Amino acid sequence: MDQAARLRSLMNAKEHRARVIAVTSGKGGVGKTNLSVNLAIAMARLGRKVVLVDVDIGLANADVLFDVNPRFHLGHVLSGEVDSLEALVATHSGVLLLPGATGTVPFSDLKESERSFLIESFRRLEDFADYLIIDTGAGISRNVIQFAGAADEIIVVTTPEPTAITDGYAMIKTICREKGLGKIRLVVNLAADRIEAGRVAERIRMVSRRFLGIEVENLGHILADDRVRSAVKRRKPFFLESPRGPASTCIRQICDRILSENVQRPQRGFFQRFAEALLERKF
Repeated sequence: MDQAARLRSLMNAKEHRARVIAVTSGKGGVGKTNLSVNLAIAMARLGRKVVLVDVDIGLANADVLFDVNPRFHLGHVLSGEVDSLEALVATHSGVLLLPGATGTVPFSDLKESERSFLIESFRRLEDFADYLIIDTGAGISRNVIQFAGAADEIIVVTTPEPTAITDGYAMIKTICREKGLGKIRLVVNLAADRIEAGRVAERIRMVSRRFLGIEVENLGHILADDRVRSAVKRRKPFFLESPRGPASTCIRQICDRILSENVQRPQRGFFQRFAEALLERKF
């Protein structure tokens, strides 16, 4: 079968749909992966079936925070060696992880047959989970935009630092050009207090409203907490190490807000939209 026709058939397939949340950032070092990992754990602890997919090409490190040594990773899926479900790692926190891989070729450089296999394989994850959290890379590379643009919703992580605020807005500006874009939400990490986080969020929301004509939702914030750095050094998620700490309390609030929402689901699933993006751009 022609590869373009194969992609179209994947786009039209019907399946159970996980709610897909892409977590991204305009720059590295703002806590994107920490948010992804600990939010996934908080959801799993409340009985949700959560799959975390690390697609941070070249800098994948979710497996480090989970302190697991995976046999397979995203690179094996991309090469067609294993199916995505076979590559999942069961973590001690209840989250299923598809680890990323350093040195993996960009999705834009994959052959058509490889893209077709990838999408078909990844669709099984969407059938399998209640929530699918995509930990993207930082910055506005094509890989990041591909995944963020196809998600049901996008969480942009930033901090109160001026460079992080600028880069966070640049990410929002780039993502909002995508067709069929999901809801864009903002989390301010490393905030000194709720007031500082609110000021940062409102600044980004105001600029986005004025110059992009879009509403960016303030999903919440994470307070600066020394326990986070200590947990990372021990290769442990801070939500498990310090469940009553300030950062963990913030994660719990963000989790509760997401789980309490009654979301109207798009007709097309995440990987259907991802396949559509690949087909239209002829990557």
